[in-house]
Amino acid sequence: MPAPNGKKNASWLMPLIWVLIAIVCIQGYILLNKKQTLPPVTKPPIVKPEKKPLVKPVPTKQGQGKIAIVLDDWGFNRSHCKYLESFGVPVAPAVLPGLQYSKDVIACAIAAGQEPILHLPLEPHNNKDPYPRGYILTTWMSQKEVLKLLKKVLDEHPGVIGVNNHMGSKATEDKPMMTTIITELKKRGLFFLDSVTSVHSICAEVAQETGIRFTRRDVFLDNRNERAAIERAFEDGVKIARSKGFVLMIGHDRALTLQIVQEEIRKYKEQGYEFLSLKDYIKAQK
Repeated sequence: MPAPNGKKNASWLMPLIWVLIAIVCIQGYILLNKKQTLPPVTKPPIVKPEKKPLVKPVPTKQGQGKIAIVLDDWGFNRSHCKYLESFGVPVAPAVLPGLQYSKDVIACAIAAGQEPILHLPLEPHNNKDPYPRGYILTTWMSQKEVLKLLKKVLDEHPGVIGVNNHMGSKATEDKPMMTTIITELKKRGLFFLDSVTSVHSICAEVAQETGIRFTRRDVFLDNRNERAAIERAFEDGVKIARSKGFVLMIGHDRALTLQIVQEEIRKYKEQGYEFLSLKDYIKAQK
């Protein structure tokens, strides 16, 4: 039997449902027609890359110039042999004969891959330093005496690949004497480097006549044993290399010179300058 009030309940429930449906439809219509407001479009901030130090490009070796370096007066100590390894490029130690460490320096130079030369004492116009008799080859010696002493010195210092003059402003102006010396060096397959201690040197002339491998000094690095002066001299040498293609610089076995030469080598090697051994330097000049 149906509930006595069933029709009464159904009579008010249906209108309520239609009212709810109407409300939902009205809200949907309002939402669909409401203008959407979006946040303004902004460009992302420009992030600048962090600045880094400029890396200078290393120029090619073409056109930068070729450099040869000789350091005179080795043989007084062997403590500086460490530099011969650390230079990282060819640097020729010119070893004075007959000193306590002359042979040791020649040996350590060869072990370091460097090519030592003999720093041959020749007579200057003026000399205030004491030397033992017979240590310096002089113009008043006979040709026979010069040759005898020269052979003795060369025989006592095997391993050198060439010779340059220690002092010698007077001797290098004497053609008979230099002819005797250079002829013997050529016989032994050695080259001669004129340190140019005299503007009147005849070594180039004798070298051409004998056919020996030959070169000459362009710049003295340490006439003044001061950092600024040595650095300026090295820079002068680099300018010659840049303009003429070649330069040969001579310094000495001194702590300050060795330190600066090491610094300058690194500097100019990065700029593309080529550092040659003396043998390669002489070949490249031809």
